Amino acid sequence: MLQQIRDRASGWIAWVVIILIAAAFALFGLSNYMSPGGANRAVATVNGQEIGRDQVSRVYRNQRQQIEQMYGDDLEITERIDQELRREALRQLINQRLLSEYLEERNMTVSDEDLAAIIRSQDMFQEDGRFSRQRYEQLLQANQMSTAQYEEQVRRRAVADQLRSAVADTGLVTDRELNELQRLQAQERNVAWFRVRAEAWRDEVSVDDEAVTAYYEDNPSAFTVPERVRLAYVELARDDMLEAVDVSASELRERYEQVRDQRYTEQGRVEARHILISVEPDASEEQVQQARERAREIRQRLRDGESFAELAEEYSDDIGSASQGGDLGRVRRGDMVEPFEDALFSLDEGEISEPVRTDFGFHIIQATTMERSEPTPLEEVRDELRREIARERVSTEYVEAVNRLDQLAYDMPDSLQGAAEALDLEVQTSDWMTRQGTDEGIGSHPEVVEAAFDPEVLEERMNSPAIEITDQRAVVVRVAEHEPQQRRPLEEVRDDIEERLRTRRAREQARAYAEELQTRLDEGAAPEALLEGSAQRLAFEDAGWIGRSAGDAPGAVRERAFRMPRPGEDGPETAVVAGSGDPLVLMLRDVRDGDPEELDAERRQQLADRLRQAHGDEALTRFIQQLRADADVEILDEEYR
Repeated sequence: MLQQIRDRASGWIAWVVIILIAAAFALFGLSNYMSPGGANRAVATVNGQEIGRDQVSRVYRNQRQQIEQMYGDDLEITERIDQELRREALRQLINQRLLSEYLEERNMTVSDEDLAAIIRSQDMFQEDGRFSRQRYEQLLQANQMSTAQYEEQVRRRAVADQLRSAVADTGLVTDRELNELQRLQAQERNVAWFRVRAEAWRDEVSVDDEAVTAYYEDNPSAFTVPERVRLAYVELARDDMLEAVDVSASELRERYEQVRDQRYTEQGRVEARHILISVEPDASEEQVQQARERAREIRQRLRDGESFAELAEEYSDDIGSASQGGDLGRVRRGDMVEPFEDALFSLDEGEISEPVRTDFGFHIIQATTMERSEPTPLEEVRDELRREIARERVSTEYVEAVNRLDQLAYDMPDSLQGAAEALDLEVQTSDWMTRQGTDEGIGSHPEVVEAAFDPEVLEERMNSPAIEITDQRAVVVRVAEHEPQQRRPLEEVRDDIEERLRTRRAREQARAYAEELQTRLDEGAAPEALLEGSAQRLAFEDAGWIGRSAGDAPGAVRERAFRMPRPGEDGPETAVVAGSGDPLVLMLRDVRDGDPEELDAERRQQLADRLRQAHGDEALTRFIQQLRADADVEILDEEYR
């Protein structure tokens, strides 16, 4: 198993596996993939619930983008790899559906208090090391997500993490395993190789017409242009409508007065302390009343002159602040829940509040330091407020405009010009797109691609209905040009085929030559002797000692070298390796293992965690397999089987 951990930890397929394992339990953003869409042909069902093509396309695009970012130009995504990525995307969605059902059936959830703690700890919502409610709401709004949607997804993720811990984080690790892993991981291998230049044989090979024709007939898909369309479309964008909204000076002043204190007035230096008398979410009315009376008694004792710090240390249920005399340090708006903040920022310096009820219980709050500052002038926030008011006004108008666009497209199905003129829109034209869509532009939206190839739009040349591709954008499309799937004529691709065959045959000759070299090396020939008179065909490269992730050697050499057996007394182990076009004759001259004694405590713990994770992932895989075995899963589309 230890060698398998090493062997499988490299290459693009490993990254795909990592992405899938992580995504299967993330469930963050699950609703973006699992929510029903419009015209969305199902490709699979899980216990009767459909998974649509557009959902698979979204996951596929995300994964492909991640892989391309990791590997850039070093990875050629062939048709076979592309198809496997699509199948993996569907498998991921099936796993997500199964896990979601598993959690719901067992009513697994996270308390409101734990949910709040998770969100407050997330770095993206913090300013100056503290949670900012304003930043929280702004970021969600920018990502077109409500707080309720986000909090539900975080809750799902937290539950899934608990499940993952229960299933996967149970592996036991022995010292023997750790030592063996260190020997393997820190192992080094001494390598050199010959590069056989395939180019040297290109002028020696020939390609006749019969071979060209045979290749053309045997590989029809290589020369088939897929069906594709170019679309005409009109787009309605909510943001474009904002610019036309007229907001008066009086409206701006009124809105500014409403939000000035909360949004545009820095509270300056506000330090606070509190005493919390907690109340459980499911507490009875009697228990709530008892907590309220207890809070009132403590407040009276404070008014009678007793020490706030001493009473906080003795009675506060907020463990974190109780030991500090209830001190919360510097507090800004957005740091605390709304009732707490409303009470705190209404206090004068040194004043103690009445008991304040929140979801956590009753708080007695004191503003120990309060320095107020001047609000930001209206002139500096005028544009922000104008856009905010315009957005609210456009919200209704946009919905009405989408409905009108849909009606116009239906009433005048043979052209987009009428709808464009009625709504002051521009008829635009897309790039060519296939049924797989495009990486960018309008063709990157699965809903658009689905509509473009709908029989009414494609064959009858009708306008599509209005398609809401986001909450902010809607389009109507029609086919401007259509090219059916067709095979390119032989004469058009003859030169390409000849080039392919010439390259293939030159490589075959180079491969045969490499195998001859390997035989001679195995028989004891010296590398120097093989190079004599072969400068045009051979290059010798000596990397010396290389590690699994370090050293001057191509990836193909490194991968093969660490799978070869140790060399014996008779000489180096050899292998022919497919390089980047040129075959390589690899020589493994020596192996030296890593030393477990070189592991310090920190590194040893890291290896232990890694092994534990490997054991856990095996358990995790078995758990998912069992869920699927017990479920009714049906793949409806042959392409994804």
